[in-house]
Amino acid sequence: MIAVPAFAQTVDEPFVSAGQVTVGGIATDTSGKDLSKFMEYKDLSNGVLSNIGIVGRDNKRWIDGYGENFGRDDMYLNIRGGIYDLFSARFYSNWIPHNLMFNGVTPFAGAGTSNLSATFPSPDPATWLPLNLGYERKDTGGAFEWKAQSPWYFRVDGNHVATSGTKVGSASNGTSPGNGFTDLVLPVQYTTDNVSGEFGYATSSMTLSANYLYSRFSNDNSTVTWNNPFFANGIDTTYLPPSNNYQRLSLNGTWRQLPWNSSLAVRYTWDQTKSDSPIGQSVLNGSGSSAFLPVLPSTGTFNGNEQRQTFTAGWTAYPSNKLETRLYYNWQQMRNKGTQVTFCASDASSCGGISQNHLWDYDKQNAGIEARYRVNRANRLTGGYDYNHITQNRFDFDDTSTNTLWAEWQNTSVDDLTAKVRYSYLDRRSNFLLGNVGVDANDPAYLQRFVRTFDLAPLTQNRVKVDLDWAAADSLGVGFEYLYKDNNYKTTMLGRNGDTRNEVYVNVSYGLPASWRVTLFGDYEAVSYDSSHRNVGVGSCDANTGPNCFDPGAPPSSSSYNWNATVKNNNWMIGVAGDLPVNEKFKLTGSIIYEQASGTSDMTSQNNFGNPLPLSNYPNTKITSVDVKGIYVFDKHWSATAGYAYQRYSYSDDQFNGYTNTIPFPGVTTNTSQSYLNGWNANIPYNANIFYLTATYVF
Repeated sequence: MIAVPAFAQTVDEPFVSAGQVTVGGIATDTSGKDLSKFMEYKDLSNGVLSNIGIVGRDNKRWIDGYGENFGRDDMYLNIRGGIYDLFSARFYSNWIPHNLMFNGVTPFAGAGTSNLSATFPSPDPATWLPLNLGYERKDTGGAFEWKAQSPWYFRVDGNHVATSGTKVGSASNGTSPGNGFTDLVLPVQYTTDNVSGEFGYATSSMTLSANYLYSRFSNDNSTVTWNNPFFANGIDTTYLPPSNNYQRLSLNGTWRQLPWNSSLAVRYTWDQTKSDSPIGQSVLNGSGSSAFLPVLPSTGTFNGNEQRQTFTAGWTAYPSNKLETRLYYNWQQMRNKGTQVTFCASDASSCGGISQNHLWDYDKQNAGIEARYRVNRANRLTGGYDYNHITQNRFDFDDTSTNTLWAEWQNTSVDDLTAKVRYSYLDRRSNFLLGNVGVDANDPAYLQRFVRTFDLAPLTQNRVKVDLDWAAADSLGVGFEYLYKDNNYKTTMLGRNGDTRNEVYVNVSYGLPASWRVTLFGDYEAVSYDSSHRNVGVGSCDANTGPNCFDPGAPPSSSSYNWNATVKNNNWMIGVAGDLPVNEKFKLTGSIIYEQASGTSDMTSQNNFGNPLPLSNYPNTKITSVDVKGIYVFDKHWSATAGYAYQRYSYSDDQFNGYTNTIPFPGVTTNTSQSYLNGWNANIPYNANIFYLTATYVF
């Protein structure tokens, strides 16, 4: 942008600019203890509203600029410009808050730092310190592209992202769930700096480019120390994301205007992520002289080093005016060259046995073919096949293959009506590695023979999607979508057995052209998850469990039994919106939207052991939103906007209903397993009335 005046003497036409400036205010009237959900990603506090927009052009230069919410937590600014066929440039800054909790409490001093201090027991929340949780992300950057030597070009991008504040965290007090847990305040002081450069050659028939990106992530706090109530206020340590750097080299090529009017695109990338982090030498395991247990790592520093390579190729062709085809292939490889760390190798008896970290590697291959055939003017058939294969060194599945077949029919034989029906079938098969673990059914490891994680468990899926678009008249439009998806984890005995999803969306719009219009819309989603589990409440089979207690087929007892869960989520939304030009100067717009999400979990067990109770609010949320806005135009330069918005958010969740800051409650001074909670997500329902008034000047 600085270079623009230097070329002013070559301009043949006058520079024409236009834009607008808006200034006003916002006032909110709210009720609710914790308004963090209301302002989760936006600054809706009382204050000044503003935005500025500008565009400018002549036959050589151009500029576009826009900014809004100056001085507020969600400020945005974007300026672009340049000289045609010479260069273009951009500068931007984007601020986004993320509020997590207002008006909470914590027993710790030092919230927001790397050292949290407290003296436990601390049974009375009235003596704790006030706490707000949240952070703000500020992304500022720019780009410059030089294209004076067309078809050659060069581009450089860079940005700085600063994230600061706090976020919620928690840690177990001891080594068992029965030892309780404590909510922590984790500091967020992150910065990420990115810079990339691209050099390329672009014509109508070919594009070649090479790009290099370097990124550096820095965290000012690698650990947080805190007093652990279970271990008599011993200093415990929670590890946070380590600083790291990332680099990527990518090579891209696209060739167009090939035989069959085809195009070919290929891409290769190499990238690397590296980080260095000190390894803890001990763990908190008691109090007094035995507070810390040495873990005897084989090295003092973990050097993380992950390297990836990818290659993609796609070919699109039109053998005839009725047939379109596409072939693609994707390959990805990740090699983990991080440090292999062995714990307790020099004295296994001192810490319960030798263990090692797991360094994950994988190879992925994906290929497919698609074809679209125009049968006649009104009918099109599309189909395809996709193959995906993963090999990896994961402990449970090392080889997974997925085959997907799909077909779609599109029909336009009825005037103004377009109908699409799409069906796909997916089959995933995986090689399970734990089928023979455990000595026998009295060995806890034996239970792993029956557990499958649903991300890679064998699966069959049926999926149907229907789309209808009907333009009945200039005044009436109707849209309809339906989606059905069913997943069947056919070989899973313990884990997710299946899930089913149904979604329906309807949109009806009616109005007079260039005049008033009303739109009615609604959405309904129903999702169900079925799963099977086994509870064994002892470390080894005993007289109460009977023999073979780690076998799901063994007779049930009060301390070893199978149980099942069915989780259902029903979400629906309905709304109406309208535009009404009252006269040439005054226009009204408005909307009313109601949303509801209802979740339940129904649990049953063998012989009703454990007395499982259904969760009827898992969770249930209701949101009512009303928005009314009026715009009055005084003349070609001045206009005013006045608006009112109302939102009510209600929330009920059996995980948070009856929330207390200590468990048990009231707190006691004799229980080292007492849990300490800060109030996150406990008091988020709210009512909000928002009023705003702005004036706009157009030039």
